[in-house]
Amino acid sequence: MEKQRYPIENSLYIFLSFAAVGGFLEAYTFLLHGGVFCNAQTGNLVLLVLRLCQGDFSSALRYVWSLLAYIAGIAASALLPRICRRSAFLIAVTAAEAAVLAALAFQPEGTPDTVTYVSVSFLCALQYNSFTSCRGATLATTFCTNNLRQTVLNLCSGIAEKDNAKLKKSVIYALVILAFAAGAAVGALTAGRLGNYCTLLCTAVLLAVIAVFAVAAQRKRTDAAKKTAETAAEAENASAGEIPADAEKNVK
Repeated sequence: MEKQRYPIENSLYIFLSFAAVGGFLEAYTFLLHGGVFCNAQTGNLVLLVLRLCQGDFSSALRYVWSLLAYIAGIAASALLPRICRRSAFLIAVTAAEAAVLAALAFQPEGTPDTVTYVSVSFLCALQYNSFTSCRGATLATTFCTNNLRQTVLNLCSGIAEKDNAKLKKSVIYALVILAFAAGAAVGALTAGRLGNYCTLLCTAVLLAVIAVFAVAAQRKRTDAAKKTAETAAEAENASAGEIPADAEKNVK
């Protein structure tokens, strides 16, 4: 049986990279920029309601901005692929995230936290809704709740049904969770030491992802050109092997 091949954007390396960045950003924004969670919005929604109930409207506003930025990111990830090729869109998302995180590293001292957590919320929404399937496993790279659920469900089903495909999916989910946790650990360890400059680590990881996309695209173009050349050669050989109608009559 031929092994199933997946597009590069569905590769495990890509998802582990994005999960590590996701975990890093969760720690970074929480520790350095106002205690706001930017990767997912459940916590922010709860904190928003708590602040409103306490009458602390100024604190509540920070969670509103994060929620709105997240909504805008999801909308962008849904609309932009309609006007450009998906492969180009994914590279653009990765490049935009790398560029913005590099810019945040050099933000002037005293810049409002709103700039950071609004930017990161928008980027995480883009990332979450753009990279959703890894080797047949539907997962998230910016939070772990469903990934943890799927790890356990696929592990139990795989063991009970002796289904290797489900066991492999369980491993994929588990690896993504570990990558997320590792990213959060690096974020926690470097945020205090490097300050905003720590986001350059994420930029480096994302630049490596862009390089992988570029190599894969070049390989795809090379393979397509090779296939076109082979098809043309086969057509030329077939044409050369035919006997012209006039010549066939003369032979008869």
